[in-house]
Amino acid sequence: MMTSKERLLAAFRRQPVDRIPVTLYEFNTYSDNWTRKEPSYHPLLELQDKSGDTFVSASAGGGLMGDMNSVHRHSKLNSEKDELTETVVHTPRGPLNAIYRRSKNIATSWAIKHFIENDEDIERFLSIDYKFQPQDLSKLKRLEQKLGENGVLLFGTGDPLGHIAGIFNFEEFVLRCYRDLAQIKIMLDKAALYIQDQIDYINQHFSNVCFRLWGPEYAGAPLMNPKKYFYPLVIEYVTPLVERIHAGGNFAIFHCHGMLNDILEMIAETGCDVLEPLEVLPVLTADVTMRDIKQRIGDKICLAGGMQAVDLDNGTPELIRTRVRQMIRDGGPEGLILLPTSAPLEIPLPNSIVENYRAAFEIANEMAC
Repeated sequence: MMTSKERLLAAFRRQPVDRIPVTLYEFNTYSDNWTRKEPSYHPLLELQDKSGDTFVSASAGGGLMGDMNSVHRHSKLNSEKDELTETVVHTPRGPLNAIYRRSKNIATSWAIKHFIENDEDIERFLSIDYKFQPQDLSKLKRLEQKLGENGVLLFGTGDPLGHIAGIFNFEEFVLRCYRDLAQIKIMLDKAALYIQDQIDYINQHFSNVCFRLWGPEYAGAPLMNPKKYFYPLVIEYVTPLVERIHAGGNFAIFHCHGMLNDILEMIAETGCDVLEPLEVLPVLTADVTMRDIKQRIGDKICLAGGMQAVDLDNGTPELIRTRVRQMIRDGGPEGLILLPTSAPLEIPLPNSIVENYRAAFEIANEMAC
């Protein structure tokens, strides 16, 4: 029997495993996340501890939006169910602010005002005196020791596009890419320096950990034309970041929702070790099957995902068993990790969803390689 860490590392390298790795991915019992405080999610956490493989999210540090002393947040109740949080960043050219709304019954938030809405806001962002502020190393080392052989650390550094597109209203971001891509790339260059500093810091102190490069989907279909924008907004930045990650003996995970047909080979060319979360047909947000992905790039990259959130949220255990078996046949056995295309967010979590996850974990454990 492999340990979870051994199993995941082997899957990253597309080497044989004793069984297909399976994970909740975003939730675990090792870090301080909201699911540990929500009783309805405890059965999922117990399932992973007993039968799954664990990714533990960790922060490398901050600084893109300036010194933390210049960032202020305050929250207020907007209604009995909604909470508004305003974040204000004080820059040399004046304040930037964003407002987020969160519902008590859904574990996510929505931006109702973004940091950047006009040219003046861009000037304010570019005026920020960036200085990397590393995470407490002793805290990270304790987390690594606590996890041991039960999984791997996952640093969610993102890619430059993820950081920059996310501070715009997306429609405004797309229009600016059309009108003045050079200006957007100046902002991406600043974000790239921040991510490089995060990678270099972790590389100095950790090996066999993962960097999750979220953000590429902003330049993919159907949001943008990937044939025009995916290379200059994503590939030009991610490829050198992957080389940097590998120089430290660590792994790069390419996170990209949405349609993949036009970008699969470009993703593989970056040298990333893992592609997730793999929205695949028959879901309506996909344009490729798991078999398509395996045949086209499966010899170059580990495939992680395939467990469609719409099935886990609304299907039955019988459907999940059928779909998971098919995923393993089409995407495995080497270089495959089963994980959901997005985590459940409903509070409290219905037991039907727990049972669907249980069915998926059971099939992964039963189908020994």
